[in-house]
Amino acid sequence: MNKLLIAALTVSFLVVGQAQAEDRFIVVNGVAEKSLDPNMVTMTVEVWSKAVTAKQAQQMAAQQFKLIKKSFEDFKIRKEDIQTENYSLNPEMVWDDKSRTNKMTGFRVSQALSVTVRKIEDTGNFIDSLVADKGTKDAGVNINNIFWDSDKRQEAETLALADAVQAAKTKAQEIAKAAGVKIKGVSKISHSTAPVQPIQPFRGMMKASYDAASTSTEMSAGQIKVKVEVTSEYEI
Repeated sequence: MNKLLIAALTVSFLVVGQAQAEDRFIVVNGVAEKSLDPNMVTMTVEVWSKAVTAKQAQQMAAQQFKLIKKSFEDFKIRKEDIQTENYSLNPEMVWDDKSRTNKMTGFRVSQALSVTVRKIEDTGNFIDSLVADKGTKDAGVNINNIFWDSDKRQEAETLALADAVQAAKTKAQEIAKAAGVKIKGVSKISHSTAPVQPIQPFRGMMKASYDAASTSTEMSAGQIKVKVEVTSEYEI
């Protein structure tokens, strides 16, 4: 019985070893990048206010929202391009050294909206209109997270993907030639895509928040870069 078991195991190892010997691969990666001009910009517009009571804070925030809503209408921002991402109403607390406790001083309201501008040449003036004459010590508008984009991004990604696959194939062929072997076919391909954007200059924003009439906000869009990387496994 033991001899039969040993024989069976020996055959099994031989089969596995032979299969592993036959599975020979060249694994390579290919990278490609495409650039395109942005034709839209998305930003976070935050309306905030603070007051002694929650109701007063909400009323002040509602008034601020009416002002920025007019800017949306003036610059013809589409309804589908305005989305509330977050709304909060929280008590404001300060530390009291005398009592060694936190004391509530009032309430703060914050509403953050994602806004997309599709005429990027209007971006600076649009930001100016949002902050002009709207800031006080108890209420105001903040602009955050500016992101340039294009509705042609998918087309650029598809072109970059084809180039990345070709780059991987060329690399695999060069390796196979140098090693004296031939490529039989592709066993596996995976890919990943990542946006590559330079830091965007954004001048005049802080000054505009306090004295909007004194300067105009300047924006520089640069170019959008899309990077695609593929990993290919070739049989040899």
